[in-house]
Amino acid sequence: MDASEQKLGSRPLKAWKRIVIALAVAAAILAAVFLAGRYGWKLLGFRACQGAGIEAVEVSEDKVHISGFYPGSFPEGFCGCYSEERDGTIYVGFRFSAVFGFFETGDFDVTIPVKGEISEVVLKTSMNESTLWERETGFFPQSERYGVYVKPERDDIFSVSMSYDGSSRGGLRADGGAWESGKYIFLDNDIMMAAKDAEAPVPFTITAKGKNGTVLASRELHFDADKEKMYLTVTADGQIVEDEAII
Repeated sequence: MDASEQKLGSRPLKAWKRIVIALAVAAAILAAVFLAGRYGWKLLGFRACQGAGIEAVEVSEDKVHISGFYPGSFPEGFCGCYSEERDGTIYVGFRFSAVFGFFETGDFDVTIPVKGEISEVVLKTSMNESTLWERETGFFPQSERYGVYVKPERDDIFSVSMSYDGSSRGGLRADGGAWESGKYIFLDNDIMMAAKDAEAPVPFTITAKGKNGTVLASRELHFDADKEKMYLTVTADGQIVEDEAII
C-alpha cells in the first residue's frame, strides 16, 4: 500500500473520531445543563426559590415534613428544596422547572432534618415570606391550605368526617366536646392531590355526627382541584351547603 492509499484509508477513521468527540462534548454539555438545572440553583439560595402550594406541614423533634405541589397551570417539575434553620425558625424554599415538567410532576414530599426545637416554619422566596406553621397554633394558616373546610352552624356536632376512594379523614375535638359553631374546620386529607392526579373532580362524602354517633348531616359532593379550596356549611336544619366564604 503506497502513501496515497494510506492517507485515503485514514480519512474515515479521523472522521469517526471527530464525530465521537463531538457527541461526547454534546453529552457533557447536556449533562452539565441538567445538573445545573437540578442542583446548581441552590448556589443562589432563596433567590432562586418560587412559591408553592402547601398541603401539609408536620413538625417533630428532629425533622420537618412538608408536602405540596407546583401551583401554576403550566406543568413544571419539582427540582428540590432549600432550607435554613435560624433561632427556632426553619426557612424553606422550593424550585420548579419547565424542563423537568416533561419527566416528573410538580408534586413534592420532603423531609428536612433539624438540629433544634422548631417554633415556626416559613416559606421563603426571592420576593416574600409567609408563615406555614407556628407552634402556638399547631397548624399552618388556613390561607395556605388547600382542600375542604366545614363550618357547623349547630352546636351539637362532635365529629366531622370526610371519605373518598375508600379512605376516611376527619376532625374530632381532642377534649371530646362539640365543635364551636360558626368556625371553619379544615379536614386535612389528600383530596387535592387525588383530584390533580385524576385530572377530574373527585367525589367525596361529608358526614357530621353528634356525641352518640348519630348522623346529623351527610352529603356527597365533588372536589375540583382548579378551585383549590371548598367551603361547606352544616346548617341548623341538617343540610350541607357550599358557600364562597373567604377566611
